[in-house]
Amino acid sequence: MTAPAPGTADQVPPNGPSASVIVVVGGDGPPPARPAWSLIGPALTALSGFYLFALGFGLLGAAMQGALHLPDWAIPGHFVAYLLSALLAVPVGVLVGRRWPIAVTLPAAVLLVLGTLWSSLAPGGGSLLFSRALTGFAAGLAWGVTAALVVQMRARHVWVAPLIGGLAVLSLAFGAVAGWLLTLGVSWRMPFLLAVPFEVVAVLATAVTGIVLLTRRHPQGH
Repeated sequence: MTAPAPGTADQVPPNGPSASVIVVVGGDGPPPARPAWSLIGPALTALSGFYLFALGFGLLGAAMQGALHLPDWAIPGHFVAYLLSALLAVPVGVLVGRRWPIAVTLPAAVLLVLGTLWSSLAPGGGSLLFSRALTGFAAGLAWGVTAALVVQMRARHVWVAPLIGGLAVLSLAFGAVAGWLLTLGVSWRMPFLLAVPFEVVAVLATAVTGIVLLTRRHPQGH
């Protein structure tokens, strides 16, 4: 057996004994820096969720109760189903979406479209309750992803947080006003249908953003 060369035995890495371990354990690293426009898809999906959340109040709730012959507890029950599902989904959106925002937001946006259509066509209280829980879960995922991206971008884009916060308040107000006006003038189903085109735009924006980010990460010829 060949003896080690002088000065090479028991060498300690320059950064200390744990340097090689740090490379392995820390390989995951922090989330990559993302441009501000990568927030468009998640933000649109999250804002649609705020709009849908506001639809459960006021005249629309009373109209749903009368049209579907729901008991008195049904409208508060729908509110709880939406909010509870959203709160359960937010941590998932934050933890997973901070690394893979498009992979979380795209299915959330699709679920939001399906759930909203289901709500607008619901024939009874049970299906309406399920659709509200489904849309709440989708909204919670989008809220979590958006919050995680805002936190990541706050050092480089200080304007992002107040912009998203202001748009969220406007979405809540718009949902309350649109729900009241459309229910009064047309039907309680119309405010849900109004949200669908915006949700489809959110799906397309998220998909396009994901394609662009993937192309930038793996440019052709490299």
